[in-house]
Amino acid sequence: MDENLKQFSLKNLSLAAKALKANGFETEVFEDSKAAANNILENVGSDKTLGFGGSMTVDALNLREILSAAGNKIIKPEPGISKDEKIKIWLKAQNADFYFASPQAITSKGEMIFIDANGNRGAAVIYGPKKIILIAGYNKLVKNLDDGLWRARNISAIKNNIRLKKDNPCVKTGKCQDCSSASRICNVTTILSKKPWTSDYKVILVNEELGY
Repeated sequence: MDENLKQFSLKNLSLAAKALKANGFETEVFEDSKAAANNILENVGSDKTLGFGGSMTVDALNLREILSAAGNKIIKPEPGISKDEKIKIWLKAQNADFYFASPQAITSKGEMIFIDANGNRGAAVIYGPKKIILIAGYNKLVKNLDDGLWRARNISAIKNNIRLKKDNPCVKTGKCQDCSSASRICNVTTILSKKPWTSDYKVILVNEELGY
């Protein structure tokens, strides 16, 4: 990244961190993915149960591989399993020692937006896991909730529809149609405005473009 752009995005991440902290979320900014992953490994240690949402940001840090190699148990549905098996794994993930996910957007006021097909990630980032770790690159920063919801629906959702090979209307038009498709992946919207009292969070902000 151009050094000027790097300093610009780092400044914006620092402002976002300040807003997140004011809302009660422990937050730390890292220069790159490697530094962020090393910090997470240091905090997680070994012999823990780790739940994962379907996050391309988390995948970009190779956290499942790194944390599994350190002796932790990974809880995440594998492709091809039944609906009932998937639900059981989602419930186990919601009771894990750590749960990893990424918001689709973070506003300048420190609000975090999540949009999902089934709400299992939305449930896990609100309550259940002993520690919730939320990771985002500078590309997730937006001005306000309206911009964040637009980003979640018109950038994140469309890219994920393409990745998941979903034949939904937004893939054809390039913008959210607020469709009623049976394969729609944006059915549940979760917004973390302030830290819930009984949940423990750490937000990891990385000075890179990560995920969708």
